[in-house]
Amino acid sequence: MIEVVITGGGSGLADEILEALAPIEADFRVRLIDTLDAAGEARRFQGRTVLVELDTEAGLDSADVVLDLDASYAGQIDRFRPEPPAVALLRRLFAELPSGHIDAMHGVIREPAVSMANGVDALAAQVTQLFNGRDPEHGLFGGTLAFNSRILDEASVCEALATIPALDQANVSIERVLSDSFYTVVASLWVQSSADAAILSLTNTAFVAGEGVSPDSGRVDVDAPIRLTARSASAGWVHLHVSADLERTLWAQDARDAVLRRLDRVL
Repeated sequence: MIEVVITGGGSGLADEILEALAPIEADFRVRLIDTLDAAGEARRFQGRTVLVELDTEAGLDSADVVLDLDASYAGQIDRFRPEPPAVALLRRLFAELPSGHIDAMHGVIREPAVSMANGVDALAAQVTQLFNGRDPEHGLFGGTLAFNSRILDEASVCEALATIPALDQANVSIERVLSDSFYTVVASLWVQSSADAAILSLTNTAFVAGEGVSPDSGRVDVDAPIRLTARSASAGWVHLHVSADLERTLWAQDARDAVLRRLDRVL
């Protein structure tokens, strides 16, 4: 049996990961670890109750893989950490394309509030304050995010995008924006490739003018795919409009894949 430890185990993301792991039929167990604020809480997983352990008292020597949601683990055990939204989105989107497939990529990535710890609660508070005629507290975002957006630094993300094989030779220039969407990451990208047919073939959603970029409920099923519209823009250029639930479609599925890879090494 392998042991999967989730740090930040009391978070909403941990709940989504547990849902993604639940269908896996294999010999593994899950432990949840978090700070005093969440320690002692209970979660149901595969018909069992799992208690959130206090991080200062929980040993990790028996762990086989750590899903390090709060970036607190610095050991040598196999570790997964959620990637920045743009990297998580494009790594999964371009996973089947070979190295150097894309020559250039330009566009805008709109990241949701959930990409920041406590971001959903902070955005909801700002919305409530505005509806009540009050100036919103800047707090977490350094200013107003509700019905607004905030410009983010893109340098580190552009460097990380170069680790994606399809983009490793590409000229990449993107704008990162923290949006007032709660859960949905959205990208509008212009991609240049001499093999643009392969990129056009990624589409799974027909273009509809005026269609919303997020589901009406704000969430999708935990195994929902990335939603992608791909259209030929000009010779050699493809415009991509991409959206996904950051927690459920990207981070939870990436964490599940990390556990599956560890299980494959055992089987």
